[in-house]
Amino acid sequence: MNYDNIAKSILECVGGKNNISNALHCSTRLRLELHNTSDADLEKIKEIPGIMGAVNSGGQCQVIIGNDVSFVFNKLTTLIDDNGSEGIATEKAVNKKLDLSLKGLFDKFAALVTGIFQPIIPAIAASGMLKALLLLSVSMGLTTKTSQFYLVTSFIADAAFYFLPLLLAFSCAQKFKTNPFVSVALAGVLVHPKLIALMGSGTPIEYIGMHIPPVSYASSVLPIILTIWLMSYIEPLADKVSPGAVKIFMKPLLVLAIVAPVALIILGPMGTYMGQGLSSGVFWIQSKVGWLAVALLSILMPLIVMFGMHKVFYPIIFAAMASPGYETLIHSAMLSSNMAQGAGALAVWYLTKDVQLKQNALPSGISALFGITEPALYGVHLKLKRSLLGCMVGAGCAGIYAGVVTLKAYAPVGPGLASLPMWIGEGDNFYHALITLAISVIVTPIAVYFIGVDSPVENK
Repeated sequence: MNYDNIAKSILECVGGKNNISNALHCSTRLRLELHNTSDADLEKIKEIPGIMGAVNSGGQCQVIIGNDVSFVFNKLTTLIDDNGSEGIATEKAVNKKLDLSLKGLFDKFAALVTGIFQPIIPAIAASGMLKALLLLSVSMGLTTKTSQFYLVTSFIADAAFYFLPLLLAFSCAQKFKTNPFVSVALAGVLVHPKLIALMGSGTPIEYIGMHIPPVSYASSVLPIILTIWLMSYIEPLADKVSPGAVKIFMKPLLVLAIVAPVALIILGPMGTYMGQGLSSGVFWIQSKVGWLAVALLSILMPLIVMFGMHKVFYPIIFAAMASPGYETLIHSAMLSSNMAQGAGALAVWYLTKDVQLKQNALPSGISALFGITEPALYGVHLKLKRSLLGCMVGAGCAGIYAGVVTLKAYAPVGPGLASLPMWIGEGDNFYHALITLAISVIVTPIAVYFIGVDSPVENK
């Protein structure tokens, strides 16, 4: 695969580098935010060798590449930005009509969520997996919860979660175009040890004549997002009123002096209550119709992934991981769906007589079993459609079981064979994950067999 040629071709098909306002990537997709989406020729992008598909969704032009996406991304950033940076910030003054339609607002929300959470996923995923492996070592008798090894390792594993506001502050700064270091300083206010101790003492806190609610911001999500959002409006004003000779300290001073009190008194508590409400809503659904919710999400997950909208679940996932420390809906559905798509692709490999389809189905099926479903989804199931129905049947059956037993995920990573430690927790949760996996990989091939497999040519 020639990454240079792919990157150059993509750049040409989206209207050139001046049309790109921001770019990032997930595990399989290049996600481009464009000034003018109409300039992107999706059909031409799909014809580029090595490209699995392309969609405009969530306010982004999403190019499905697969496991090699990071290599293409690096080449693309080199073409646009001489520094080859992690993200691209080439915002230009363009005349754009604000889209206030429901779809337009949702697309902006989806792009915002993806842009904020995607960059910090590696740190959170690694920390979550380390916590799971630490629990595994305890269950196997390799260490105890009172040992110094356990305590120090738990500090390493908890750091990214505890200081999540700092990670989010830096990511929000890139998205909202604020000073990243002042943004992190504001996050530091929320998790300052002395502030946490003061709030925990039960002593009422008064500041500039107003009451500061005793709220813990460790591991919080929404408070810092709201804070940096406010900063994005205050910082330009501070820049205008600060004289040039003293701007280097006057501008950030004004930002801290204005934004920090508002965050502590208003935005922080508001964000905390919103996060608690979101978590309570998810747990209410889980307690009332958990089996149905997980089953439906398992069935629909391929379609959600197809449009690249699975990233909008990040706020729910991060809120759940912060408190109570596990997530019971989305990852369970992803496990059911990922295993089904992997098993379904392998069933197609076994059943089909189409040589090209066999060549695509085997590696894509294995990839899906390890949590990367796009090759199987775009290379097999969306072309056949019947096998996709079989995958939905298998995923739905597995989702019912996962919902009934309230399967818990302890790390925000893509569910697959390599990430099985993410299910290690108290009780029989890990065994429930294995049973969910087994249901999916057993039922799906049977469903695919009875529904039947057409070749792509016959399907057309």
